[in-house]
Amino acid sequence: MTNLRSLQTDDFPWARKAQHYIASGQKARALRLLDRVIEYDMPLFGDDPTLQEDRRLAWLYRIALLREWGRLSEALAWTCLECELNPRNVAALALKESLKDSLNLHGRDLGSDVKRRRSSVKSGIWRGVAGMREIKTLLERDVILPLKDPALYKRFKVTLPRGVLFYGPPGCGKTFIARKLSEILDFNFTEANPSDLASIYVHGGQTRIRALFETAKKQAPSLIFLDELDALVPNRAGQDLGHHYKSEVNEFLVQLSDCWKNRILVIAATNLIESIDPAILRPGRFDRKIFIGPPDLEARLEMLRLYMTDRPQEKMEWLDLAKKCEFYTSAEIENIVNEAARLALQEVRPIRSDDLYQAMSENLPALSSEKVARMRSRIGFV
Repeated sequence: MTNLRSLQTDDFPWARKAQHYIASGQKARALRLLDRVIEYDMPLFGDDPTLQEDRRLAWLYRIALLREWGRLSEALAWTCLECELNPRNVAALALKESLKDSLNLHGRDLGSDVKRRRSSVKSGIWRGVAGMREIKTLLERDVILPLKDPALYKRFKVTLPRGVLFYGPPGCGKTFIARKLSEILDFNFTEANPSDLASIYVHGGQTRIRALFETAKKQAPSLIFLDELDALVPNRAGQDLGHHYKSEVNEFLVQLSDCWKNRILVIAATNLIESIDPAILRPGRFDRKIFIGPPDLEARLEMLRLYMTDRPQEKMEWLDLAKKCEFYTSAEIENIVNEAARLALQEVRPIRSDDLYQAMSENLPALSSEKVARMRSRIGFV
């Protein structure tokens, strides 16, 4: 299974265009754009790994859109075509069976004597999570589908995910995405941070880490979400790192190595990926690493509308406003709306787009393109 690279629309230039088309209601143009990316320079998936991943993502992106828009039969047709063109695309095979179940169709078995338990991946599973389509699509391919249909992946000798690491700036939805993922998978959700696992006693942290995984094992299937992983398992090469910290890192490595045997999926989050012990990030542990950046265009558009709900307002320039607040986090967008409401309240009138523009000019985002690029590039140092 291909490792997830640090994902952002800058990795896939066509994704930014697709976002614009979708946000402005131009569904047909978005699909035509994806078709051009997928079908460019046939055969569909060439030998170049970068082009291969680019086109696979575009294909998954299209299928996700069709499902979200309720066009399941069309999604199934495209999926069947992909299965014929690339019969070893295990994600396409899993999606095909899931879509057939959703449409109450029954095809022949894949030849296995073992009756597989399949859970239908229905459209709208990411309901309530605006934008971030590339991230959601790859999470579905590399986490949701393998865990929903493990027998199929085992047959093709594709390993199941052991751990996923979300990294990037604070306030960009890492915890929210982890919670939604647990809902989709129907896994018990447990959240822990370094203070929950800290202890004043020698080896006390080891005991708490062990207890965390034991509890998750009893409640399996479980998803453990570990926030601030850099503080929990810091680099053991650090000169100021105490012996008890090194013991806790060792304990965590032991637990992480066997977690999926106990039906436990570990999702961790960090703002400082370079400070994590390198052993944690090796394949077989956190071998899926996803950059979670600031909200994209679709997400910003929905956030603005959400935070403006039930407030007196004139006709708003939603799409332009969403474009203008690039690099703002969710909390910063909410603050912009509140500041705009205060400006309108001073004159006892409805909120106008100009109020939001003024609030943006007076409350610049903490992030910038340079800061985001630096955070994304840190993956190369671990």
